[in-house]
Amino acid sequence: MLLIATQAGFSSWWPVSAQFSNGFKSGPPEVSSVSVAELAFAQAVKLEGRNDALCVDYFFQAATLAWFALEQQLIETGTPTGRAAEIYHASLCKLINVGQRYGRFHPSRGLEIQTAEGPVIIPITYQGFLWRPDEFDELITVSQTSSKELNTWYRCPGLGIATIAFHNRRPGERFRREQQSFSATVVLRRTLSDVGSNCRFEFVFADPLRVSALTIAERNISIARNPSAPIAFRLAQKDKQPIKAFLHPGSTTENLGLFLMEPYQPGKIPVIFVHGLLSDPFTWANAANEFLARPDLMERYQIWGFEYATGEPFLKSAALLREQLREVQWKLDPNGLDPALSQMVLVGHSMGGLVAKLQVTYSGTELWDAVSCRRLEDIATTPETREALSKSFFFEPSLSITRIVFLGTPHRGSPWAKRPIGRWGSKLVEEPSSTEALLQQLVRDNPDVFSREFSRRIPTSIDLLRVDSPLLQSINSLPIDERVQLHSIIGSGYWLLGAGDSDRVVPVSSARISSVVSEKYVHAKHTHINSNPGTIEELFCILRRHIVENSPGTNSAPMIPYASAH
Repeated sequence: MLLIATQAGFSSWWPVSAQFSNGFKSGPPEVSSVSVAELAFAQAVKLEGRNDALCVDYFFQAATLAWFALEQQLIETGTPTGRAAEIYHASLCKLINVGQRYGRFHPSRGLEIQTAEGPVIIPITYQGFLWRPDEFDELITVSQTSSKELNTWYRCPGLGIATIAFHNRRPGERFRREQQSFSATVVLRRTLSDVGSNCRFEFVFADPLRVSALTIAERNISIARNPSAPIAFRLAQKDKQPIKAFLHPGSTTENLGLFLMEPYQPGKIPVIFVHGLLSDPFTWANAANEFLARPDLMERYQIWGFEYATGEPFLKSAALLREQLREVQWKLDPNGLDPALSQMVLVGHSMGGLVAKLQVTYSGTELWDAVSCRRLEDIATTPETREALSKSFFFEPSLSITRIVFLGTPHRGSPWAKRPIGRWGSKLVEEPSSTEALLQQLVRDNPDVFSREFSRRIPTSIDLLRVDSPLLQSINSLPIDERVQLHSIIGSGYWLLGAGDSDRVVPVSSARISSVVSEKYVHAKHTHINSNPGTIEELFCILRRHIVENSPGTNSAPMIPYASAH
């Protein structure tokens, strides 16, 4: 019979065969369970150092022994402090890590404990999650408490261990990232159904965005929460994918397109964030972090995102978003029963604002006329190419979008696109061979049909941001769906040669449009405007207004269009 310790006679009280049956005996009351827990923890650390999987059993034993003293303290004070809490949390943290390392703990199945009678599974209950139990693939414990890239780190002390949970995309799953992460607080406690001297233990996984306390002996005990951790973790892991996607369009396709930050939540309005040039969804880290810290917004909205290769012409990216918006509605709400999916909000930074704008405009023939003097149906090309061109150049407003927020959007282009650095950047973009072949076929078989802007090469995103781009000028003149309310948040305070006040990239004169219902200026550089606290607060004010205007039975007056003095 294996014993947890061989010192001070404690082994006679806590044989593994009795303890690890998950029908524990409470032990002699005169013996401090904290002292015994310390012995178990020390032995577990030694076993871990020798790469012995038995350490899993000892860490579990240390955590459960410490629980007896900690539980009494929670009943009396409501706060997990002191030596019992230290041992409990240290043991639980180790248990999560080494349990997964040795294949004994899986976040969708539970913990396997070896006993003299055979293996026993310590089960898991889940509270508050949108994710299903079988979607939990891995846990990592949180050690970081700050991030240079986050304006604020939101965390609360309490019972349990704050972790980051991961879900790996399954074959056939749509609108999810290759790997998605989310917060989970892990608690090991006696089950609520304990009777008499026998007790059983269970893990509780709680979603800290939706659960703030657990019931322990009929008392609500605050749990540890660290909702900023998954965002900071992803920021620390990010690589140079935006540059690769810009220079080599088509080379990175794993995560491109529309995605949901969490599983679909019927009744909640999607807010879709669209990043800008040479960027990716990480640019919205601060906005998402602040959003998760505001329960009133969390209650009414769900965060979605759209990622695209920024070296591609943004007409093509806009067509992809348009197509996927239709697809996601059909997949999530095929019968059209969720009104929230017809009240979506798009938030676009920089070129992402142009991608967003093209979701709510009527193309007519204006865009096509800007690049061709012949009707599309008369162009000599393949049916596949004709269909692709049609998707990019001919469209009507999406009926699902009712509000757009532009952040530093160059509606009339940027002088940087025509300067040496812009021309150099555009030339570095390496189009896929298939795209080059397509253009050659179009120009060869349709002589003197296409504009100079289109004939030389498929215009890159930088080409389309030139102030003198006929295509950009046509986009700026397209009529916008009258149902849609527009808002501008504009970076200012930096003088740009030949263009005046700007955010160092986009002139104020280019970022302003007359059809907005609100206009906000922030002193921020172009690359920082979407993480600026003033920007985020203005965005949240707009979202709260959107809630009011879209609440059933609301008779509030619409916002009156105005142009702010500047």
